[in-house]
Amino acid sequence: MKKSVAALKAYQAEQPLAAIKDQYQLETLARLSANESVYGPTPKVKEALAAVTFDRLNYYPDGSAQKLRQAVAQLNQVDPEMLVFGVGADELIQLLTRLALEPGQNIIVPAPTFGEYAIHAQIEQAETKSVAIDASTGHVDFEGILAAVDDQTSMVWLANPNNPTGVLESAADIQGLLQQLPESVYLVVDEAYIDFADTSDNTVVPLLVDYPNLIILRTLSKAYGLANLRIGYGMMDTALAQKLNAVRLPYNLSDFQIETGTAAVLDQDYLQKTVAKVQAERNKFEDFLRENQFEFYPSQTNFLWVQVGDAKRYGQSFLKEGLQISQRLSPSWVRITLGQPADNERMRQLLVKIREENKEEKPV
Repeated sequence: MKKSVAALKAYQAEQPLAAIKDQYQLETLARLSANESVYGPTPKVKEALAAVTFDRLNYYPDGSAQKLRQAVAQLNQVDPEMLVFGVGADELIQLLTRLALEPGQNIIVPAPTFGEYAIHAQIEQAETKSVAIDASTGHVDFEGILAAVDDQTSMVWLANPNNPTGVLESAADIQGLLQQLPESVYLVVDEAYIDFADTSDNTVVPLLVDYPNLIILRTLSKAYGLANLRIGYGMMDTALAQKLNAVRLPYNLSDFQIETGTAAVLDQDYLQKTVAKVQAERNKFEDFLRENQFEFYPSQTNFLWVQVGDAKRYGQSFLKEGLQISQRLSPSWVRITLGQPADNERMRQLLVKIREENKEEKPV
């Protein structure tokens, strides 16, 4: 076994809802810890699932996912040959590190950020260099990232908007990074949450034509509501896409994924209605946080990163009330996925209640 794998700590997936309900003796549980869509996918996905008939199951699916490929290419206005599809964006993270990293090389990430980047670098026996975000704003320290680049740097990873902070970097700032980054270093911009942003001009897709070392990741697990079906894609230079497809396992997307993914991508009206609901709830929640003087970073996602002091206490208190938030990413911050309006109101009330209880318990 590789030493790097022997020392690996597995990604902590969410516990099954049924197990948590049994543990806390709950009749209902709102899972607001994994940034899933509480609104679900377009109803057209149900029709697409029904279209996959029983007599197709004994045949392999379309290995190039042409139906989905054409829909995604049209949506993003890119050459279909620039696309690589994966079982969620997670598979693409795995494939990219397998393609790009040699033992002893390094990647650079902002901190905090999505943990999968470092996990897969470790598997490939590469080092992860972390550059702290600006604590006052939550924004990426681009100068710090550039200063961390050395002759062993192979990749820079940016989740934009970032997870868990929710902060969005401008396309202009990312282009500024690209202009100074060596062409031998890949910049991977993970746009998993870009659909939730207030404006559509922050994607870096238009930069693909000028920067062959730029890679963009997307997923249908978040705004599109297809987390259970695991569909992701990457956009990149066609020559790089050909190499990545050589690394990718054949037939990695089933007919179920291809058909439902296509239906979801084509129904942009439903997507925009879902996003509008999330944005309205986000604005209401952020107004509450400001009014009640909670520290947080303004979000452009479907979640909020809030400083509470004792994250575990808040997480456990929420669970007892049938609300599951993420308490494991920081000792003092919690990540709250925006839920249905009624659940969001309950969470706001609990945030104040727990804080008041903490004050009462402190000795005078």
